[in-house]
Amino acid sequence: MAPRLALTLLALTGIAAAVALTHMNNIPAYIVIAPGYLVQAWLFETHHALGGFGYQATMVGVSALVWTLIILSMAAAIRFLVRLIRRRGA
Repeated sequence: MAPRLALTLLALTGIAAAVALTHMNNIPAYIVIAPGYLVQAWLFETHHALGGFGYQATMVGVSALVWTLIILSMAAAIRFLVRLIRRRGA
């Protein structure tokens, strides 16, 4: 995967996470922001939680990174399977 694709995907998931953070009153928004929420909860329990802008940056940053990695992993797995199927068919 090209680094440009990964950075573009990170930016798009970051925008989605930022929008989700401001719309926490519905389930899809909560699902998007959940990874950041879990990290922030862990930081709170270990007494390292950030407040204010740090809270928002943690929530958005972690969520964007996790969703980017999930999407890129799925794309790589599909690419691998397609190549494997093509090799077996040839």
